[in-house]
Amino acid sequence: MASDPTAGSGEPRINPVNTGNQGWSAMASVVREVDEQKIKDCKEDIDTILVFAGLFSGALTAFLVESYQTLLQDPMDTIILLLQQIASQNNSTTAPPISQPAFQPTKNAIRVNVLWFGSFTLALVSASFAILVKQWLREYLSGEYTSPQARLRVRHFRNPGLDDWKVFEITAILPLLLQLSLALFLIGLCFFTAEVHSTIGHTTIPLVAAWGFLFVAASFAPVLSPRCPYKT
Repeated sequence: MASDPTAGSGEPRINPVNTGNQGWSAMASVVREVDEQKIKDCKEDIDTILVFAGLFSGALTAFLVESYQTLLQDPMDTIILLLQQIASQNNSTTAPPISQPAFQPTKNAIRVNVLWFGSFTLALVSASFAILVKQWLREYLSGEYTSPQARLRVRHFRNPGLDDWKVFEITAILPLLLQLSLALFLIGLCFFTAEVHSTIGHTTIPLVAAWGFLFVAASFAPVLSPRCPYKT
């Protein structure tokens, strides 16, 4: 009968099954850490987007409450017209009725409201998609698995979907939508302040122009210099 070559040698016997399971577990842990770190960075960006969108929408609502009234006829104008008509009828029974001209909002009022309502819509759209992306990423990491092999198989099945369906690209677009929303608001603010008072307009317009110049310069600076840290 053949003897066990390891018998009496004092060396521990290695179980290949246990070694294989440990290898799968280690691989699954490493892959899990990589996915969690990548998605963690993405979720932090989404949380920042949601906070900014909420604060910006709240501030913008205060301006919309004031600006949309410029699209409506002032009730005081109708009251004054009725009082004038009553006074004229009391003075003369044959006085013709005073006709009220059709109300037309000013071009500047329409311009400001178009810009601000567009800005408000983009902010809400950005927040809505940010919530959706956060749910997609949570679903990517979800699941209860009976073995490391099963976890890796599910990850191998789900991971190409993130690239094929452009999940991270959608996340990268959301800050651009918020920046566009902010730009529309600031442009509308220039028109609004210029109509309220010329001095306020002369203060607001240069500040907004300086912001726009610096934003464009910071966005294109990495193209001119690879070492530029202004990367988004």
